[in-house]
Amino acid sequence: MKQKSSINRLKKQENICGYLFASPWLIGLIVLGIFPIIMSLYISFTNYDMIGTPKFIGFENYRILLTNDDLFWKSLYNTIYHVVIAVPLSTVLSILLALLLNNKIRGMGIYRTIFYLPNVVNIVALALLWLWLFQPNFGLINQLLSPLYRLFKIEPLSWYLDKSLSKFTLILMGLWTVGGSMVIYLAQMKDIPQSLYESAEMDGAGFFRKTISITLPLMTPAIFFNVIMGVIGSFQVFTTAYIMTGGGPARSTYYYAYYLFNKMMDDNAMGMASAMAWILLIICLTVTILALRLNKYVFYLGEE
Repeated sequence: MKQKSSINRLKKQENICGYLFASPWLIGLIVLGIFPIIMSLYISFTNYDMIGTPKFIGFENYRILLTNDDLFWKSLYNTIYHVVIAVPLSTVLSILLALLLNNKIRGMGIYRTIFYLPNVVNIVALALLWLWLFQPNFGLINQLLSPLYRLFKIEPLSWYLDKSLSKFTLILMGLWTVGGSMVIYLAQMKDIPQSLYESAEMDGAGFFRKTISITLPLMTPAIFFNVIMGVIGSFQVFTTAYIMTGGGPARSTYYYAYYLFNKMMDDNAMGMASAMAWILLIICLTVTILALRLNKYVFYLGEE
């Protein structure tokens, strides 16, 4: 009995020591994570200008946003457009890059590094760079395309200054950072057993057949992960529009996160901004749950 009591006391002391070592993280989680989330939910039901005392108004903020705010629906449409176009494009491009960079040739590590480098550059710096590249009058892209403009006798594209092209321009700029997804796909490819490819080659399968029948099915876990993360990230697009277009022209790049930012910083409507944040959370959560239903089409190596 004494030995059992001593063991229990020792385990209790170990647990206390463990909680003490983890306490800085736990305190940070509560103070900087859980508490702000709870406060945000409460403030979303109030009229709060960040100066006075929050006044509880129930679901009024949500009612105004959903039934009496055209900018809310405009910003949501712009964001959904970005998600629907940007996620498939970035997925296809990153997979193609991963397939190309998975070859065993001399200097491949250098090429992989080059394609990944844009991901370590500050997003503000990237936005300013592409602001110059897409400049209609003297930008490098229009300079490179000038022979085509002359051949087809068309005016140079205005890119982010044209409301019909502005969203697509920001999407093209976002493709510059597909290297992050590419690295994940490369890692997934390295886990595919070479014996599968060798067996396929014995049956006369070429590169295209091996890619369709082996590589892509076994990459579905990485594709599934990147698509979900890409959708969530695209719903929060903000910085590029803020730096490059200011939400214009004609609010064509006035994204949801941009509108939320303006509600909080320009209008001092913290209650409305908090309600928008919770609506965005519900949208992302719903999309994620629906996406998880597609998990049955994901092939995990080793499963029967």
